[in-house]
Amino acid sequence: MESRNIYRFIDSLNVSRGWKNTFKKIQVAYFHNFYQGKANNVHLWRYGQPVISYGASDRFKFFTRFNFFALIFGPLYYLAKFMFIKGLFLLLIEAGLIYYFDFPIAYLAIFIHIYAAILANADYFTHKVLNHKDVRENPEYLSDYIDENFIKSTLKEPNYYFPFVMSCLLFGALAIYFIGSEFATDAKYQQIVNNKQKICNDTSSCTNIVHTSLNNIKAGKEPVAAEYFNLGAAYYHLNNKQNALNALNQSTTKDPEYFPPYILKGIIYTEIKQYSYARASYEKALSIYPRGKFLYYLLGSAYYKEGKYIEAEENFEKAVKAYPKKPSYVEALAYTKIYLKDTKGAKADLEKAIKLLKNEDSTKNVARIEALERYAQNLR
Repeated sequence: MESRNIYRFIDSLNVSRGWKNTFKKIQVAYFHNFYQGKANNVHLWRYGQPVISYGASDRFKFFTRFNFFALIFGPLYYLAKFMFIKGLFLLLIEAGLIYYFDFPIAYLAIFIHIYAAILANADYFTHKVLNHKDVRENPEYLSDYIDENFIKSTLKEPNYYFPFVMSCLLFGALAIYFIGSEFATDAKYQQIVNNKQKICNDTSSCTNIVHTSLNNIKAGKEPVAAEYFNLGAAYYHLNNKQNALNALNQSTTKDPEYFPPYILKGIIYTEIKQYSYARASYEKALSIYPRGKFLYYLLGSAYYKEGKYIEAEENFEKAVKAYPKKPSYVEALAYTKIYLKDTKGAKADLEKAIKLLKNEDSTKNVARIEALERYAQNLR
């Protein structure tokens, strides 16, 4: 047993001393037993009895450590360590999340890096030790033999259990705060678009906002850009579009990075058929909030109404890619393809829009569904 134990085998590996020590700790934390399968040796894992009875802080010294480089590089770390199967698998998942989805789904890719940080060491142990040809051919290497001196020396090492736990809690809190903040920002901006900055419901309330905002502006109330925006939004709902534009332009002059006025300016410019100004407003909004992929739909609508169908198609495609389940986005893309004489593509998009409307609410959308079905049938 002494001549063929796992510790001596690990010492023979062409890895650094640090990795040898890590491999030995993993071996202590888990016993590894092999049994002969039909075609290959299959390894089973179970908790190592000498370690499982220790307290949490002592067990921490043996169990897999957090791998900082794996956290940073994720799947690329696996590839660098020649763990190609798992590395490529994780890389494909991460690439798919980033390519096919917009925020917040794409942010799930961070969990792949967290997975790598926690399990990379154990996976590297499997790759270098358990899957080594000599170990697979000589499973007696993986016995219940435990080097008591190694355990004692490990227990004497400095203990970083509590700093590790606190770091994990802090990292988790920061991640939750960051993602939560981004959710709130994204929801706020989408609400701005969906509600067209509706800040009043009737003539009386809109008139009151006009008077209040004018008084606040005269008194120098800050932020003045927000007061000009409120004034412009109230004028818009009173159907005084010129005064609305004047106020919104004042808002963007006072604070060029203030997001809401650009959306409402784009909407008003579209309504009064000044499409180039509408496009400029949406493009500025997109530069302030690049993740606002819903802006591509508004930008595409301005191009569409201007008769620039190639540019409209490009923007509608970006909107559909970001929000594949929005039927209005798919429908707009279909109509654009009709003008570009892409009948086949238009028909496919109309059918997709019909399916989305049915999934959304077939009863509520029945008239729209029937209209799109007739339109699709008439396409040649």
